[in-house]
Amino acid sequence: MRILDKKIVGSRALLVFDDGKKVEIDREVYLEKKLYAKDEIDQKELEEVLFESGLKNAKKMLVSYIQRYPLKSEYGYYKYLLSRGYDSATALKAVAYFVNNGYIDELEVAKKLINRYQKKKSSFEILQLLRKNGFKSSTISKLNLKSENDKEILEKLLQKKLRRISKENSKEILKIIKWFVARGYDYNTVVEKIREFLDY
Repeated sequence: MRILDKKIVGSRALLVFDDGKKVEIDREVYLEKKLYAKDEIDQKELEEVLFESGLKNAKKMLVSYIQRYPLKSEYGYYKYLLSRGYDSATALKAVAYFVNNGYIDELEVAKKLINRYQKKKSSFEILQLLRKNGFKSSTISKLNLKSENDKEILEKLLQKKLRRISKENSKEILKIIKWFVARGYDYNTVVEKIREFLDY
């Protein structure tokens, strides 16, 4: 394809082809690929240039997003780029660039989230939260989640929930048991603690 016109406008370069097609690419990519010295470009090379340009923009966008939201999984950042209109290959490559250069460390992020929620949520709830937010199974398997905090949290929550309930109100007690079991607490431990608190 013949290039009829080339001009740089701010951070972009505009190429106009003989078939009337106009293409905008990143200024740095334009200079790196020495497109200013070319009068012709084939389709394959143009696709590579457009991919490089898209990747450069995706990286720029991801830098500011990582600074604003540092506690996301690799998948979380990938999903963000998809939502901004980037194709899957560009999004994957951009995220991989930041992972390889140590700017995204999913394991460290997961550990920080565990520290943040350890006193408020059960280990099961934390695992669910990590899975929901796209943390990889390989990352989750490396975590050393301590379930000894679960009993402490269970006791605090039970005290709150049982404050206004009498031991005769079996319907409400059953609801409470179901609520805790749904959050990953052991059924027998929940029942045992309810017996302790309600003294029956």
